[in-house]
Amino acid sequence: MVEVGLREPDNTSEVTPPEVRYFLNYKPSHDARKANEKAAREQAEEGWKRAKESRQRAEHYARHMKLCREWGRESGFTVGTRGAIPKAVREAYKKATGVKL
Repeated sequence: MVEVGLREPDNTSEVTPPEVRYFLNYKPSHDARKANEKAAREQAEEGWKRAKESRQRAEHYARHMKLCREWGRESGFTVGTRGAIPKAVREAYKKATGVKL
């Protein structure tokens, strides 16, 4: 770690050379920055994972609500094209298909 102009290779002084002081001052902050970057990356990956799971749940729910409406009409229930599906229709759909909503 001896660089030209900072310290002579044969210098045996007790004073810590500047390049070692630089290393001792730089290394902890470098390690801390790397740890912070790793934690931020892991947190971002966890957020993307949660978002993906949430999207999948929403798609599952929407798909089954559409199927529930169709099933309800075919089974003789009065079901609108929009809005809330009556609880009686949802319960009958659950019993008939075994799907959790």
